[in-house]
Amino acid sequence: MTAYVRNAGVPPHLVDSRDPPAIALLKEDHQVFRALFDLIDTISEDVLFPIAGEICIRLAIHMKLEEEFFYPSLKTVLNAEQIDDAIGDHELAKRLISTIMEMTGREGFFRARVQSLGKEVIRHVDEDDRKLLRDARRAWEEGKVDLVRIGVEMQSRRRDLFTLVGSAQPHSWDFHVDLPADAVQCVAQPSAVDGHAWPERVGSGHGRR
Repeated sequence: MTAYVRNAGVPPHLVDSRDPPAIALLKEDHQVFRALFDLIDTISEDVLFPIAGEICIRLAIHMKLEEEFFYPSLKTVLNAEQIDDAIGDHELAKRLISTIMEMTGREGFFRARVQSLGKEVIRHVDEDDRKLLRDARRAWEEGKVDLVRIGVEMQSRRRDLFTLVGSAQPHSWDFHVDLPADAVQCVAQPSAVDGHAWPERVGSGHGRR
């Protein structure tokens, strides 16, 4: 596995002050995913499971925002095949998330499964940063899509989804994600990972009962 944060420490991965809100939100998420998947390589077994849970929650919410708001707004102004490819990547990630969420965290291959998810997710977000988000910003600059309004809608929906997840369990897993000074300083929002209890009502609905 690579040092994902270090490899994304230069443009176009970093948030640009000229990015509209929708693109800035997605880039910030991408940096958080890089940091979290870097952690998977080094953290101890006792925190591996909750960190994996945090990743699955955040990915499910991130993909839902893209599929509800971002991708539909771009399908008529960008290459539709480009959007379809991105959605196809989501389907693969969802299958991997579903597999992970069916595990207990005690399996000997659990870390490897999460690393496999990381490999696919970082490949996808790198492609998004290098191509899709740049094309989207160009379309916004040309007045073809309103990524300011869409960004506001995505932020509101994200708050609602995190609130929904937070209501599923009584406790939360709270931690800081440290990124390079030139990147984005992010503090993880509280989520519903509590010990070995997976959250319900998130993503594709494969929560533990």
